[in-house]
Amino acid sequence: MISDQERALIQQINASRELEHIEKLAAIGDRFIGSDGDKKAIDYVTKEFETLGLEIQETPIRVPTFLNTSDTVLRVEASGQTFDAITPYFSPSTPPGGLEAEVVPVIGGKEEDYRDTDVEGKIALLMETGGGFSMFWLGTFAERAAQHGAVGLIIIHPMPWPYRMSMEAGNSSIPNRFCDQQLPALCVSALDGANLMYEIGRGNNRVHMVSETLVEDRDSVILSAFKRGTEFPAERVGIIGHRDNGIAPGANDNLTGTACMLELARLFAETSSRRGFEFICSTAEEGATIGAWSFCQQHKDDLKANMKALIDVDMVGVGGRICQVERGLWPDCEPLLQPEWLMAMVDDVAGGLGFEFGRMTAGWGVAESARFLEIGVPATWLWAPDDPYYHTVEDSPDKINTLSLKGVSDVVAIVMWRLANLSNQ
Repeated sequence: MISDQERALIQQINASRELEHIEKLAAIGDRFIGSDGDKKAIDYVTKEFETLGLEIQETPIRVPTFLNTSDTVLRVEASGQTFDAITPYFSPSTPPGGLEAEVVPVIGGKEEDYRDTDVEGKIALLMETGGGFSMFWLGTFAERAAQHGAVGLIIIHPMPWPYRMSMEAGNSSIPNRFCDQQLPALCVSALDGANLMYEIGRGNNRVHMVSETLVEDRDSVILSAFKRGTEFPAERVGIIGHRDNGIAPGANDNLTGTACMLELARLFAETSSRRGFEFICSTAEEGATIGAWSFCQQHKDDLKANMKALIDVDMVGVGGRICQVERGLWPDCEPLLQPEWLMAMVDDVAGGLGFEFGRMTAGWGVAESARFLEIGVPATWLWAPDDPYYHTVEDSPDKINTLSLKGVSDVVAIVMWRLANLSNQ
């Protein structure tokens, strides 16, 4: 049951204000780690925290960043037809002047797909057939293609616009983040992929591809803002939302989480509770959540002792039913399970407000909540699956459903409030 006090609390949450945050931050453009856009986003969030009078902490991180340093090119040599393409992040550059070679369909990209296929000195063409997730982590696919002699990789994705994938291995372990062998790669949409396959079927199988990239370590910070509790000032309940993007503008992924975090910071800045709150504006989620991993490693003892629970809000403004990701699968570790008591509390509050959240398993890993679970902090992740725009240039503020934003923010606010005011057990 939702109390009158809780209902009065969430009446102050304004999804229009959240959308305004999304629009302003999306207008910055690319916010990948250590970029000019990242610095502008840090300034924006810092000013919001300062306006609220919150105690601010910066946690420095130095992690790999990825930048496209020129426009990508994918052109069929015989016909001159060109295709829109996106470079997977952390993909290496093509050779100077680009790469010209024959394209050979390998489709699944598994070892058996190469048995009767010669890709020596050629570009391997793969097709994502798993609804968008079976090939998100391209590292092992690229390494396998390279071992068979391929010099490049093209991936056809089921989305109707080019989608940003990653050249990472898809492991939870940070030391095993990348494979030893990588290839220059480009991703095209389902429509352009069909046209490319048509060209190949006509015998026009030589393409010219250009992708110039920069992969290097850069500095950034994870921002935390604190509202201290009156009885247990060191103890707190956390909310995290990452500000970086797979590709600009990155409105749903994940300015919705950032905006929810900022709106709840505004809400709780004016309240008094037994325990406090920590509002975390993270980065480097795009790429094995190395930002949250670094944050948790630097603050492990304090977090284990004093953070009673954390809620990760990531992509809640577009897509299907809001879900809690109760179970996440990585290939290099045991399944990560979110605590049932915390998920049940979220479901109970949602039900009390007339919502019904789903539960799901993530077969491609877990977002930032996983890094807190690994060090012993109870955490859950709210996500709306089936967003057709994320990791594409179509992930823009006009797609955001403010009703979803409001519903998630209301539920998270009440859960955080209850956790902050529990008896000291």
